[in-house]
Amino acid sequence: MEAINILFFVVGTFFGLTQSNIIAEKTTVTVNPEEKTIVILQENLVTFIKTESDSLNIKNELSKIVHSNHPWSSELKNFPVKEKEFYISDDHRSLHLKLSLTYSTLKDLKIFGIDMNTDGKFSMTNFPKSHTTSKDGILEEPYWNFQADQPFTFTEEPLTDLPEAFQKLKTNLLPFWLAIK
Repeated sequence: MEAINILFFVVGTFFGLTQSNIIAEKTTVTVNPEEKTIVILQENLVTFIKTESDSLNIKNELSKIVHSNHPWSSELKNFPVKEKEFYISDDHRSLHLKLSLTYSTLKDLKIFGIDMNTDGKFSMTNFPKSHTTSKDGILEEPYWNFQADQPFTFTEEPLTDLPEAFQKLKTNLLPFWLAIK
């Protein structure tokens, strides 16, 4: 099994940014094997700002990935359909991002750390610090396993145990997005 890529909750990695500082507090991933689609809902986009320079870097990063002509990561080149939608939460307090991807073969899922195990189930490594949960999967350490013939969903909340020092630096991205929109 391959290790799950931080791609799910580090926003810039979808767009080829190796030093991305935009993170989703909660990411819900739904894979539909029949339709060969992956929908990734990244909720409450945040960053960590310590200096004025950090603010400028975040504004630049967000401005790049928001625009429709910014290229996707080369890791996603085999995905024929790639769509992104930034939107404000229902309570108007945070910024979300919905990514919709269509894949061609099971090999395409490997960049997400999802593979087929010897039992014919989708499988991915469980990383406790990502706080992964699922109603569709079965956790058999160290892997999450999912039926291969039906859609499955899992959620990651990697900032759950964030140290207090980082909590103080955590900054909501909604004001940045509103400023460049």
